[in-house]
Amino acid sequence: MSANILINSPNLKYTDTHIEAQYSYQTTSVHQEGNKLTVTPRTTEMIFRTERHVPRLGVMLVGWGGNNGTTVTAAVLANKLGLTWRTKNGEKKANYFGSFLQSSTVCLGSGSEGEVNVPFCDLLPMVHPNDIIFDGWDISSMDLGRAMERAQVLDWSLQEQLRPYMCCLKPRPSISIPDFIAANQDSRADNVLTGTMAEQMERVRADIRDFKLSSGVDKVIVLWTA
Repeated sequence: MSANILINSPNLKYTDTHIEAQYSYQTTSVHQEGNKLTVTPRTTEMIFRTERHVPRLGVMLVGWGGNNGTTVTAAVLANKLGLTWRTKNGEKKANYFGSFLQSSTVCLGSGSEGEVNVPFCDLLPMVHPNDIIFDGWDISSMDLGRAMERAQVLDWSLQEQLRPYMCCLKPRPSISIPDFIAANQDSRADNVLTGTMAEQMERVRADIRDFKLSSGVDKVIVLWTA
């Protein structure tokens, strides 16, 4: 059950658009002269500002067609579609049990009936994984349906249900620098950018702008998964 949490504190302020929290970060400074240690407390005042509006979020993955990229994309799709599948141990249903934000709770304190625990994801406005829109780059042009099969991570019956959706997803051409790519990946590198490094970087920036415009997302996060 989701919770609507309101913090009653002089160190926290709500506006129509933001939550602003004042935090005193306390540490110590140690000065040594011979065998004499002088310890001085230090306090740094910080303000954390969180938007109350949950944005439409896009995530672009570097190495989207690899084991990590295909698996996280497939996992979110399976949860969004509410998929179930058979395994040798029985029926499984997609869930976020491995997610710290989606599956854990936190104790706010004590109430009249004891400790009050709430879902961690309710502490602040957060994007739900099901609402994330994925895109990305890979040195292999293989669509994510075939890349998922190549990765051999997911149960086959789950792959069969996901394939129609995953096959529609294809990585954008990627920068390829041999020093950052395993030697056994050379044969897969059929989807690489050409030109000077400056030209390739501008192409990547253009990809981010294109994705943001075409998908209608408010914000884009780029993650390394290769």
